[in-house]
Amino acid sequence: MDDAVTRIDTTIGAAGDELRADAVMPAQFYPARRGSASVEPIMRLMGGILADAVRTFQRNFEAKSPGRRQEFREARFWIFHDKADGPFSFEDVCDALGIDPRRLRSLILTWEKNKRPGDKPRMIRRSAVKTGGRMQSSRRK
Repeated sequence: MDDAVTRIDTTIGAAGDELRADAVMPAQFYPARRGSASVEPIMRLMGGILADAVRTFQRNFEAKSPGRRQEFREARFWIFHDKADGPFSFEDVCDALGIDPRRLRSLILTWEKNKRPGDKPRMIRRSAVKTGGRMQSSRRK
């Protein structure tokens, strides 16, 4: 395999500015994944569904318009419905994310009980669920 046709050139770059192709490894730039690449998007979706349901419940708790009342009823039904319906039911989403569904329901009921008329709801601004992704370094060069 030493003829010119089958030889593989392992250098990249212009003359005098050579860089060996095998000198830079992808692992040097990207952190190792903790979970499977095929599971991470589903976990992010589940976290988004859960956060959206809780936000919708809180935001529309005292809503007057029919559309927002309907959103509240749908979120309440999804959160407090006992029967698990499919992979994106409340209990299955909580289980996948490592959240105790009974505890979360209890916290939502406590919020509802302590809610005073006219209070501005304290809502989740971003998901507290860490599903992976790139780790950012605090070191600067």
